[in-house]
Amino acid sequence: MIHSLHLITKQKPTKNVLLIITLLSTLMLLTRGSHFSGVNALPEASWVIFMVAGSLLPAWSFAWLMTLAVGIDGYAFSFGGVPGTCFSITYGMLIPAYGVMWLAGRFTKSYLNATLQNSAVLFGFSMAGTLICELISSGSFYLFSGHFDPTFAEFFAREFVYTPAVFSSSAFWTVIFILSVKATHMYRQSVTENMQAK
Repeated sequence: MIHSLHLITKQKPTKNVLLIITLLSTLMLLTRGSHFSGVNALPEASWVIFMVAGSLLPAWSFAWLMTLAVGIDGYAFSFGGVPGTCFSITYGMLIPAYGVMWLAGRFTKSYLNATLQNSAVLFGFSMAGTLICELISSGSFYLFSGHFDPTFAEFFAREFVYTPAVFSSSAFWTVIFILSVKATHMYRQSVTENMQAK
């Protein structure tokens, strides 16, 4: 039985890795780069993209996706009309923040077999990664950007306002990933059964 979407890469690793990285890069351009893609209806996918890359792709994928994210943000700050207040010394904290999501994906490798129980574990890793990623990215910006007079009370008050949207985006794309895992598993299982029946 095929146990994992990650097994896709065992037959034709280069082709499948390039396909996945292309799909993830396109999704990042469509959601993170809505200022030039024109797609505003889709929720932000960047965080879950890093998790999926950690699950399915080699280590160099983190560097590529980080470079792409910085490039998109640079365009937004320079030409997209996005205020540059987010681009401060704390912008570099996105590296460990996204690194947490990538590592969360690494931890889910053994849970990509499309069962309900393992899908729940995968979802849990995504939400835990989202929480830590949010605390690192928003916390560092709030404490060290120089735009606030930081207090814990104000920080957590702001988190209660903005964090639900972050979790809803991560939940949405995590469910899409889980459904993709399930669909791929069912397809490959069907192909295997048809080959065995011949």
